[in-house]
Amino acid sequence: MEDSLLLYTDNPELKEFDAVVTRTGPKFVVLDRTGFYPEGGGQPSDTGKLIVNGDEVRVIKVMKRGKQVFHYLSQDVAIGEKVHGFIDWDTRFRYMQLHSGEHLLTGLFEALGSGPKVFSSFSQLDFKPSDIDEEMVETVRKRFNEVIELDVPVEVYYTSREDLDVGDDERKQSFLVKIPNNVETLRMVRIGAFAETFCMGTHVKSTGDIGKLKVLRMESKKKRKKIVYFELEDI
Repeated sequence: MEDSLLLYTDNPELKEFDAVVTRTGPKFVVLDRTGFYPEGGGQPSDTGKLIVNGDEVRVIKVMKRGKQVFHYLSQDVAIGEKVHGFIDWDTRFRYMQLHSGEHLLTGLFEALGSGPKVFSSFSQLDFKPSDIDEEMVETVRKRFNEVIELDVPVEVYYTSREDLDVGDDERKQSFLVKIPNNVETLRMVRIGAFAETFCMGTHVKSTGDIGKLKVLRMESKKKRKKIVYFELEDI
């Protein structure tokens, strides 16, 4: 079966696109190309709609299985149909803001010696073992908002395993080990000198599009685990 062409990887601001249905099942389709981001890497899937012969079919959820992207729909669509896809842009853009914000926060905390990050979402970062304290949280809060004002570019680039230098970064080393050996080209996301990591998700063009922090607070747990909660302001 043919792979789905992932339009969002190089054009995350694509809001609509044309495609052809190459596989069908009970209320799902696979398209030859898609702008819908599938759930993964901590980022929820896109939602939206497909226009099929003038009729609107809702895209409820999107998942990637192997190299194909499955779009779960409000009704069945026949194989071979030509469709026009629309992404729910307000939702997608919010995910992009939160995803880029999570990357930036992680980089700022790690630069101050936070310890390894063991979990992240669009509202939470977990570090263990960690010595994050309130002073570090306030330092990161101030620096984060400064980087937002600087409007630093968020860059996506590709590199090979051989050319990638993870140095002594244990988190990146462990992440690299989990990537199948047959994946030779890695997609990297870099926010100036503040954050850089592997990522297949969608991101904003620059930090000015992220928005400043509305909430940043920390809770201490047992065994030197620290949980950082965050929210972004609306822009």
